[in-house]
Amino acid sequence: MKKRILSVGMLLVLLLLLGTTLYWNGNYVIYIISYICCFTFLLYSSVFVAPANWEKIVQLVIYTVVVVAQILFAVLIIRPSFSRGFIFDSGRLLGIMLLFTPFQIRQVFFLKPENGDSLVSSIEEWSALSYAQLLYEKEAIVDRIAKVQKAGKVLSKGQLWDVLQDLPRHKCFSYVNNGSLTDEYFEKAYSSLDDGYLYLILTRSKSAVSEVIELFTNRQYNHVSISFDRELLTIISYNGGERVEPPGLNPELVKNLVGEAGASVMVYRLPASYEQKKIILDKVYEINTDGSAYNILGLLFKFSYQPNIMFCSQFVYTMLETSGINYFEKDATHVIPTDFVELDYYRRLEFVTEITLKETASSREEYVNEEKLINENEGSRQL
Repeated sequence: MKKRILSVGMLLVLLLLLGTTLYWNGNYVIYIISYICCFTFLLYSSVFVAPANWEKIVQLVIYTVVVVAQILFAVLIIRPSFSRGFIFDSGRLLGIMLLFTPFQIRQVFFLKPENGDSLVSSIEEWSALSYAQLLYEKEAIVDRIAKVQKAGKVLSKGQLWDVLQDLPRHKCFSYVNNGSLTDEYFEKAYSSLDDGYLYLILTRSKSAVSEVIELFTNRQYNHVSISFDRELLTIISYNGGERVEPPGLNPELVKNLVGEAGASVMVYRLPASYEQKKIILDKVYEINTDGSAYNILGLLFKFSYQPNIMFCSQFVYTMLETSGINYFEKDATHVIPTDFVELDYYRRLEFVTEITLKETASSREEYVNEEKLINENEGSRQL
């Protein structure tokens, strides 16, 4: 059923793009937009549908080469054909045919139809589905439509521009971050090793990158950090560096984590001995010295080229595993932030507090801790 819906959706997208191209009568800009729309659709499909990582990589490479060739064709062939004539009409028709090229590649090389069914037969069979079958699949269809609508909002021009602007700062195969944690940080961290707990901080951010990640994880909380002290003065994680520090292992502040309306932080604590926390902090010191980088490719393909290239949840789980206080078993590259709560079957974590951004009567924004920390005899504190 899902493959049939995907086939029909693909056909409808192609027809829409074809109609748009014909309507604009061969404007090369519309061709380029159409090619990019096809590439975006196939990119989404390869990431979420392809069963193996190698297949995702192969598809992405092929679709990228095709879209580059399509854009070059539009610029070099269609754009110079200003007057009507045989060359203009031929170029326009060939450009329309090129729309179908990546979909034909996908159909021939990457789709695995059952019982030899082709795309056309799948569409015919889908059109004959009974009303009962449609009702049975209603929730799945509605959910997919909602996800597409949400993706359209998230992947807006502004959001994509923010993400694309940040990409050149990332390195996937070498370390770019070194020494972002100062001696003062390590002094604070080492002085808090004997309080008996390691603190896990889950963040619901409203940043462009976080909302794009949410499309892949389907979770609202998409960042996780650790702190060695209960005052949360030693928070660290792998992040983009806020365009101040290079992407990789960096310190974090609560006021920055909840610095936008709608953002929130959930704080948990995990029992950890002095020795266990010291193992983690010594490893952090080693990473800070050797260098690090944010594992942006690992978000899609679940691998790390070098040991210190990680994303946030991969880093936190690796630290817990290194010290022997990990309370669930999972490949570090497959861990997402919410796993630390959802997979806590033995209830090792203790909820501490939630921190959100609130607006006061004087219209000033202040950071308010909504609940007191466990074992502290004080009310809500202001950060």
